[in-house]
Amino acid sequence: MTIAGRKLHHFHIAAFFRSREEEYEVLGSYIREGIDAGEKAIHICDPLLKHDHLQHLERMGVPISDCTRTGQLEVLGWNEAYLKDGRFDGDSMMALLEEAVMTSRAEGFSRVRMMGHMEWALEDRPGVERFMDYEFRVNHLLNRLQQPAICVYDLNRFSGSAVMDVLRAHPYALVDGVLRENPFYVPPEALSTRGSRS
Repeated sequence: MTIAGRKLHHFHIAAFFRSREEEYEVLGSYIREGIDAGEKAIHICDPLLKHDHLQHLERMGVPISDCTRTGQLEVLGWNEAYLKDGRFDGDSMMALLEEAVMTSRAEGFSRVRMMGHMEWALEDRPGVERFMDYEFRVNHLLNRLQQPAICVYDLNRFSGSAVMDVLRAHPYALVDGVLRENPFYVPPEALSTRGSRS
């Protein structure tokens, strides 16, 4: 499994982009690789941009109609995932991810490639203030499930301090189209030992 030309050895990636065009250009091969291999793709985005997201996928060669008909591709709005019932709850979100992976395996998919646009965390909704706790905790889940997830951040929307927090929660960072092992990453076990964010 590769992204931006590098093989992945961890499962939680923070991807930083300055434009949607840059995002789709960099992530295109990763998305197509999974689709061509018959893997499941679950993408979570702004519900107002779902149609736009599907159009981008189609332009990069993903057969949208076939993939959605067979269940290989699911594109969800934030309101169906992170902000279900109008609020954010980390436990519920992790349960949703685990259920999605278990269901996909039962359907015969060998791997689930997840991708979530993270601008929902800037909305004024109950529970959103704890989204960084979720970002740290989801490492355990992804490692246990052995499934990759890319958290997509718009650098035009998130502050420098927020970006540093995000970096601490992800073992890999994708910046300027280059995937790097992240020197700012703090493993979850180190957090619990130090008693921070737990």
